[in-house]
Amino acid sequence: MIDDLPDFCGKIYYQPAYYRAFEINGDGRPAALYFTDGDTEIFYPFLLRAIPAQLGGEGYFDMQSAYGYGGPAIFGGTAEAVARFSDEFAEWADRANIVAEFIRFNPLYSSSLLTNIYKLELNRTTVSVDLLDGFESLLAQASAPRQRNYRKALKSGLKFVTLTDYQLFTDMYEEAMHRLAADSYYYFSPQHFAALAGLPQETRSFVGVQDSAGRLLATGMFLFDELSAHYHLGASSEAGREYQPNAFMMFEAAKAAVQADISVLHLGGGLSLAEDDGLFRFKAGFSKHHHQFFIARRIHRAQLYQQISQVWQAKTGQKPGILLHYHEGLEHADV
Repeated sequence: MIDDLPDFCGKIYYQPAYYRAFEINGDGRPAALYFTDGDTEIFYPFLLRAIPAQLGGEGYFDMQSAYGYGGPAIFGGTAEAVARFSDEFAEWADRANIVAEFIRFNPLYSSSLLTNIYKLELNRTTVSVDLLDGFESLLAQASAPRQRNYRKALKSGLKFVTLTDYQLFTDMYEEAMHRLAADSYYYFSPQHFAALAGLPQETRSFVGVQDSAGRLLATGMFLFDELSAHYHLGASSEAGREYQPNAFMMFEAAKAAVQADISVLHLGGGLSLAEDDGLFRFKAGFSKHHHQFFIARRIHRAQLYQQISQVWQAKTGQKPGILLHYHEGLEHADV
């Protein structure tokens, strides 16, 4: 179904194979809704996950878009058609026993019509690099520090390489997550990474930056669709910090994308909306093209949601931090 729809930036995040990688990670069963009304088409993929029976949620589910970007993709939309979609969705959610819904919207493909049916929350700002004018143009538009990073890397003999063994990426990624004491969710399973490596070759690449001695200093995973490239995940080693290998990797990935006739490289955002967010400042040094990344949270069965949350709090001794918190901290949470 998704392949029959027009191309758009970020379409890779709507593909069934991408969603299957998150099913393998334990995040739920892939599903999608397709709506048509006259010239309007809406495609909405998500992960459907059973609420733990031990919390009183047997037979009920929640839904969320996969890590990355998603939400309903609207083509030829009118306000009237979107309103009808919203009504039909509400009826479906009731029949399907949906308790809660969490959406990560696509910042490169947003529709003002979504504000009619969702209460959007600004989560962070993301950065994209326009590739249409070629590599030299994008290099000239980068900040002075990023340009210096690139020149220093070239003088130091750094090399941008394609990794034939994706486990070189996963090993460095896991090491970096340990070093940063990252949230447990970001420790994706080996099976998840194997599934991502199994995506069609034209839709993903694992790359690295080596020093002149051949040591791997940084690695990254990029995703591709017809119009755009996306920096999906990355990591670097402590040993390579002085060479700023991540900056070199971004520039070289942009150069490769230009050669592949891709029009946009999406770098993603920082860790927050804070003005002093270091990761955002780093990415913003490559481009002044910024996008708003929105999320939405909806509770469809408020009373049941509160009951489930209260039982979860009593069992775990924890307080909710996210909407779908009740999957965490329980043994056999999906049973």
